[in-house]
Amino acid sequence: MAKRYALVPGVGVGTMRFGDRVTEHPELVLRDPEPEYGAEEGYAEYGVTGLEETLIIYVDGEGKVDSVSFYEFCMVDGRNLIGMGVGQLLVTLGMPSNIDAEKIGRDVELLYAYEQLGLTIWTVEGEVCVVQAGGVG
Repeated sequence: MAKRYALVPGVGVGTMRFGDRVTEHPELVLRDPEPEYGAEEGYAEYGVTGLEETLIIYVDGEGKVDSVSFYEFCMVDGRNLIGMGVGQLLVTLGMPSNIDAEKIGRDVELLYAYEQLGLTIWTVEGEVCVVQAGGVG
């Protein structure tokens, strides 16, 4: 299943491309019509049956796929970014365009932004825990 939903940074996930209409992908199921993330811009959350907690697809007010968040796996070129250490992440993707820190409860999460790839990667205790991907340009 993970290979079927592999990420091509800046392009899409599996057969789904950033900018595609959600109606082009019948496998997508509406999760939340007014999610906390992006609610002010009119985004809706979609998922894939069987991957509800693993993969969240954000669709804009025009019904187009805007971005995707990965929580349990994120396959890029045959490698799973989720659970990867920061050192291996840097070897795999190179230097990020920006690094930021965000305090969530008691944890401090470091965010690695790869703007040229359309990626924002969250790490906790030196390990990738969330990958958010969107289109580039």
